[in-house]
Amino acid sequence: MSDIPASGSAGENLEARVEVTRIAHVANVQTKVRAITRILGFPELYIFRAAISASELASNLVYHTTAGGTISIRGIRKKGCIGIEIISDDSGPGIKDVNMALQDGYSTGPGLGSGLPAVERLMDELEILVTDDFKTCIRSRLWYFCE
Repeated sequence: MSDIPASGSAGENLEARVEVTRIAHVANVQTKVRAITRILGFPELYIFRAAISASELASNLVYHTTAGGTISIRGIRKKGCIGIEIISDDSGPGIKDVNMALQDGYSTGPGLGSGLPAVERLMDELEILVTDDFKTCIRSRLWYFCE
């Protein structure tokens, strides 16, 4: 897999990083995801899939962490396919049971417990890593165009 250059043909930025500590930052994440997926040529349905997933990941940083975290977004390419990668990083307290967190209806916070299961359904790839020091990294990818 290789990264798509950091800018598109007209100099558009295909990478973004958003610090998320308040619910207002979720809209910033959505805006960046929509912009990058449009530059990549994703159709509207895929743009919505990526934006909803990014919104869920960003919201989780507000509601389930002690100090928020970071959402990193970038255009990616693998074997002729174009995609978007959305990474959520935080410093704790971590997901105690990843398998349970991926079940609809399971929540340790104020939500309905549908966020991570929705991300898993909407995106093509989802990886969740919780370290021994309770940091969490969630990487999701959505692929669209394959040459």
